[in-house]
Amino acid sequence: MKILTFFISFLIGLVFSSFSQELPIVLITYYSQSGNTEQLAQSVAEGAKSIEKVEVRLLPIEQVKESDLLEASAIIVGSPVYNANIAPAVQEFINSWPFEGSPMKNKIGAAFSTGGGVSIGEELVMLNILHSMLIYGMIVAGGEETEAAFGASAVTGEGPFEGENIDELFLRKGFGLGSRVAKLVLSHSSRLE
Repeated sequence: MKILTFFISFLIGLVFSSFSQELPIVLITYYSQSGNTEQLAQSVAEGAKSIEKVEVRLLPIEQVKESDLLEASAIIVGSPVYNANIAPAVQEFINSWPFEGSPMKNKIGAAFSTGGGVSIGEELVMLNILHSMLIYGMIVAGGEETEAAFGASAVTGEGPFEGENIDELFLRKGFGLGSRVAKLVLSHSSRLE
């Protein structure tokens, strides 16, 4: 009888422990004044949410707490182009990340950007974000396809891309970036266990 009770208790404990395991977190954070970078962030979040067994948090940078950064398995940062650079608020945000003891090391990082014209600096912005992530010891990733090698970007104010909404082409790239990072998180998490 004691063996049966132990066995049943063991099985119940096993079942409840599988429910209590926390899902890896993909944090998608951005700075947006015009709403364009926020639109692309939402597409990135949709892509991440399309992958099961990950929790997705979508927050503007001003709402991100240090605990969000530390709990996240992946961090995807978005910025509009400011004179071919990341927005000063985004640089300030990245500079505020915890550094001592390397708590960001081995987290997956990715980037996305929006700019008002073709060749106005979207790739430079993504590379600057990725460079910063590398300094923190993060593992960086690009998008799903060759044309999104540095992340996802969108042109928002020139030629056929002028308008209130981001073109579907760029939203697909955002979705692909979110999906790829979520898949990488699951793969990376299973290797660490």
